[in-house]
Amino acid sequence: MALAPPNPIRTVSILRRLSYSLLFALTLFITVSPEASARPLVVLSDSTTSYQKVLNTLREVSSIAVDHITADTLEAFPDQLQQETYDYYISVGSRATDTLLKHLPQDAPAVIATFIPRRSYQSLLRAYDTHPVVIDKRISAIYLDQPYDRQLRLARLISPRADVIGAAFSDLSARDLPLLEETLNETGLTLEYRVLDEDQNPIKQLQPLLEKSDIFLTLPDKAVFNRSTAKWILYISFRLRVPLLGFSRKYVEAGAVAGIYSSADQIGRQTGELMAELNLDKRVLPPAQYPMYFSVATNPSAAKRLRIRIPAKAVLEQSLKEAEQ
Repeated sequence: MALAPPNPIRTVSILRRLSYSLLFALTLFITVSPEASARPLVVLSDSTTSYQKVLNTLREVSSIAVDHITADTLEAFPDQLQQETYDYYISVGSRATDTLLKHLPQDAPAVIATFIPRRSYQSLLRAYDTHPVVIDKRISAIYLDQPYDRQLRLARLISPRADVIGAAFSDLSARDLPLLEETLNETGLTLEYRVLDEDQNPIKQLQPLLEKSDIFLTLPDKAVFNRSTAKWILYISFRLRVPLLGFSRKYVEAGAVAGIYSSADQIGRQTGELMAELNLDKRVLPPAQYPMYFSVATNPSAAKRLRIRIPAKAVLEQSLKEAEQ
């Protein structure tokens, strides 16, 4: 007996039902997937370009839809954190982190502070040490500043024959001394340093220190390196022919011979990657971390004035990245 030909209308109906079933299953999977359903709130210190770059890049890299507000908005409408439910919070900058911790609900699940100096982050942890998110270690960070070992490797590349590296500290930044001295053991460099007395002329304290140094490491410490001292330190370094390592691209442009920095885009990229990999089910955040992505700035004019030859910045960057692989 011959088989009847398939009914085309019935076949299309079956295929359509299968398609709807597959679409429903896919939609259900996306809905219940923790990574896809996670809803973060980003708090910016303000609306200036650098913070916006961090926000735009982390959005692009993580492919996660985020709500965002500024610290001023949060300060004006703190009840928003109570009225809206978020799976975690991202604070961009020191001010955003301070404002967020001030108004954060006691049962907040997690906070990631990014684009923030390490010392500022640690000071905020001490200031909010009674908040459950700090007590339970539901907070982590991506620092803005560079690790000491990376900076000391740059010092070696700039001055291979250097024996003594100088550094100046305030009472606050002097807490870093053990960390810096521990890193020095791997370089063969000897540290010559001074904790500056606020009641004395900083230039008179810095000149003898520079005279003893083969290369000088500047630190992001406004109590030591500010507008009133930065120009004088550069002047003394040129007169004594002691190269300075800058703590920012702008300070390198001003006269430091070289420096390492991480841009807003680079910090945003690292933040976005962390967001994409975040597993909220484990309730464990990765430890606070230094910038993974960085660039080297050089000042060939300053090097020429100091009568030293330095490698090209591309060569320096490659050497530093290979050392960390």
